[in-house]
Amino acid sequence: MSRLKRQRLTADGLDRVTAATDDAIGLDEEASQDVAKEQQTKKQKGRSLFVRSLPRSATSESLTNFFSQSFPLKHATVIVDSKSKQSKGYGFVTFADVEDAQSAKDTFNGSLFEGRKIKIELAEPRYRQVNEDGLTPATKAKAQPGPQKREFQQPPKLIVRNLPWTVKEPEHLAVLFRSYGKVKYAIVPKQKSGLSAGFGFVILRGRKNAERALEGVNGREVDGRTLAVDWAVEKEVWEKLQNGSTVTEIRDRDVDAPTVEEDDDESVKSEDDHQSDAERSSSLDRKESQTTSKQDGAVDEGSVARATDNSTSTLFVRNLPFTSTDEVLRGHFELFGPVRYARVVLDHATERPKGTGFVCFYNQKDADFCLREAPRIQHKGEECTTTKSARGCSTRQSLLEDTSLDCSGRFTIEGRVLQLSRAVDRNEATRLTFASNNLRDARDKDRRRLYLLSEGTVPSDTPLYEQLSSSEIRMREDSAKQRQSLIRSNPTLHLSLTRLSIRNLPRSITSKDLKALAREAVVGFAKDVKTGLRKHLSKEELLRGSEEMKRAEKARKAKGKGIVKQAKIVFEGREGSKVTEVSGAGRSRGYGFIEYSSHRWALMGLRWLNGHAVEPATIADSTNEKERKKRLITEFAIENAQVVGRRYERETKARERSRLVTEKQEKGTFPNAVSKNLTEDQLMAKT
Repeated sequence: MSRLKRQRLTADGLDRVTAATDDAIGLDEEASQDVAKEQQTKKQKGRSLFVRSLPRSATSESLTNFFSQSFPLKHATVIVDSKSKQSKGYGFVTFADVEDAQSAKDTFNGSLFEGRKIKIELAEPRYRQVNEDGLTPATKAKAQPGPQKREFQQPPKLIVRNLPWTVKEPEHLAVLFRSYGKVKYAIVPKQKSGLSAGFGFVILRGRKNAERALEGVNGREVDGRTLAVDWAVEKEVWEKLQNGSTVTEIRDRDVDAPTVEEDDDESVKSEDDHQSDAERSSSLDRKESQTTSKQDGAVDEGSVARATDNSTSTLFVRNLPFTSTDEVLRGHFELFGPVRYARVVLDHATERPKGTGFVCFYNQKDADFCLREAPRIQHKGEECTTTKSARGCSTRQSLLEDTSLDCSGRFTIEGRVLQLSRAVDRNEATRLTFASNNLRDARDKDRRRLYLLSEGTVPSDTPLYEQLSSSEIRMREDSAKQRQSLIRSNPTLHLSLTRLSIRNLPRSITSKDLKALAREAVVGFAKDVKTGLRKHLSKEELLRGSEEMKRAEKARKAKGKGIVKQAKIVFEGREGSKVTEVSGAGRSRGYGFIEYSSHRWALMGLRWLNGHAVEPATIADSTNEKERKKRLITEFAIENAQVVGRRYERETKARERSRLVTEKQEKGTFPNAVSKNLTEDQLMAKT
């Protein structure tokens, strides 16, 4: 199977739903249009495949997913029965390139699709029969006068989908098309909430200008989104497509189209007859679903549950084990009442569970009872501004799974306490998406990173809090007050993304011991996540300082360095002043700092180290019998922007000087008196 390629949008999809022309159009023009359509059919020949032996449960979406894993598609359509709404057993798949279509035919012919072996062959377009006068039956029927009512020719109208949120007004949309001709009309529909619906309509002067605009704008990326441009269809046609009307019913409304023959064999072989309407139906459904999935993906896991028809009796489930299946989820919730369906949400990239799912009950009363009995999970992110909030501030991300929330065990699967909420409709999901984006933007603008203040606090209703001594509790409360006071009094202070402050350390621990403990913390966090004792880092947490963290991680891997950049214990002399650890004349003050290469490792290390019990005898070489076991207090370090700037300048100068020394040593131009191996720390000390 060929390598997975990124699915791309093509701009060569021409509209086949043509409006009826008025009486002024001559027969020569009608004949030329037929010739143009036949030429277009020849152009597309070889890019479409006819797929047979499909199961009854096959859908256009499942067929698209099956082929798009290996080849870029234009669209895929399963022909359905108008009454049963089930697959007729065949469909069409159109690729962007002829080579891809041939490769897909060779690869998937005879393969299993939903338990059935499918047969694939190239789709053969039907050529219209031409009479002696050189006209097709449809063109000849137009030329004959009749009592039928003729529709006026519609202006060239384009629909633009997958619009970014920055395109809010018609003027923003019109700017994208002005280079192709005069824009007569542009509109961006709004939802009830006032947000953009994600698509718009544009009318240009002249069909040629519209065709050039379709080819030029379709597939263009604007603000991170790839635009999808197509010819707009009438509302009645769209509604029929949405209601699952057959291609034959839509074709009957097309004045230019010939009468669809009743021969099933011929209709099966003719991909061209089905393409115009079936292509539009599948493309609309597919692109609409893509837009919805992007909106859902932008929201933090657990903030949005996508809409379902039975939203009142459907519950959204979070914190599912990653080994859960539909059967396990259904069997667990059947304790509360008959379940219509249960679905575990899969990640599109990995095809593995995302830790969320949906459960739909037959009776709303059962859903209400289940939601009412579910344990209440406190929300994180609240700042601790008082002593009470310092004790009870909800930072569940710092703790192990608290199974005490579910005393009955009815909402616990494999040691994970489930979080339930009511599923919402699409409009509400869009609103929550917008609110989540605003919250993320506000956090990105918070250059001082005050949201990290809550990391490291221990809520008073957790098992870990009960294990703390009174002195440790008092120490944590004093720390919260002190940090709040420092942040408020000095605007140049901010919280570091990668540097941790470690306090309540046994005095026998050295910097070497602390560095080993920092490495162990990351490994321990990963093991706890694998066993279900801790939660994964959220998407929002992984995206913090993304560009800066990506560069730092890339540089670390290039140099072959470890994830711990520095671990330092602060020592003091007899007079109480700070001294270096190397001197050996100092005594540990009981606190230190750990600096990781990126925020991801720092967050993992903090959550494992915070409250972790350390025994001096098990870590330090020199044991102290009088010293007892201590639980670490781990927080993100508070830094001064000016001090950090000066430190960065010193490090930059040291690296530059080290590079110059190395170059001169290699060339042999460095004086022997100074030609000695200087470490980076020594070079930094000289600066």
